Amino acid sequence: MAFLRPRGRALSVMTANLRYPARDEHPWSERLPLWAELLREETPHVIGTQEGTVEQLDALVDLLPERYVWTGEGRAGGDAGEFTAVVFDSRRLDAEAVAIRWISETPEVAGSRSWGSSHPRTITSVDFRDRVGGHRFRFVNVHVDHRSDRARPHAARMLGEEARTARDAGSEAVVVGDFNVDQHHRLWSLLTKGPLLADAIETAAPGTVVDEDVDTFHFYRGVRRGGRRIDWILHTEGFAPLAVVTNTFTRAGRFPSDHFPVQALLAWSADVDVSPPHRAGSEDPSAE
Repeated sequence: MAFLRPRGRALSVMTANLRYPARDEHPWSERLPLWAELLREETPHVIGTQEGTVEQLDALVDLLPERYVWTGEGRAGGDAGEFTAVVFDSRRLDAEAVAIRWISETPEVAGSRSWGSSHPRTITSVDFRDRVGGHRFRFVNVHVDHRSDRARPHAARMLGEEARTARDAGSEAVVVGDFNVDQHHRLWSLLTKGPLLADAIETAAPGTVVDEDVDTFHFYRGVRRGGRRIDWILHTEGFAPLAVVTNTFTRAGRFPSDHFPVQALLAWSADVDVSPPHRAGSEDPSAE
């Protein structure tokens, strides 16, 4: 049974750390069919994935309905390394532009890294036109470095730039990813305490968030209710979250990843005449 299937005109979005094909007791060959089952059940319109390799992404999309395609570039450049790939329903969304930037002092240089990052880290941005209603939005997917605290403010600045550029062009923005820190870290505040972006969990109406207290990183241990969320869905004010879910899908005690995906149904505020409550603040992630 699906956790949060699409309904009406709302946009169904997901962030999903696929977990790279590690040589452990959770092989990709066993996890792949679980991912395929989960996504076929949920049928999201757009998914920001992290850690997947080109082989993983190709294999996964091959098991989904033909309308699903993916785009991105490996963090080492081309098809090399892990991707912050975007998988989307091409029947619902038209991809009008794709851009890859590295979180570094030279963001256009493939494989570049700075500020003590342990690996090259990418931001994948896709400008979409929603065929239902014709709205345009930028979908931004990131995997922030897990070690370098010096790199995190720069990641926030770059993500803010992506969202602000979209707004300046008359579009909205959704920013998703594995941020490798929880919502109590300064990175979350840098991104959400200004007027530009908000966390869908914070702006969703009472009673519409399921399993908010579940740790999204579980390392194959299953549900832990510590409330530590390192996988986020952020949005600009043109979206109104109808529901947000931490997807705790499992099959016979097996999990598709060591992260739980997070899903949201986002209505266009112009369609429903609802403005989600953004909290103004002094910190602007695009200003540094």
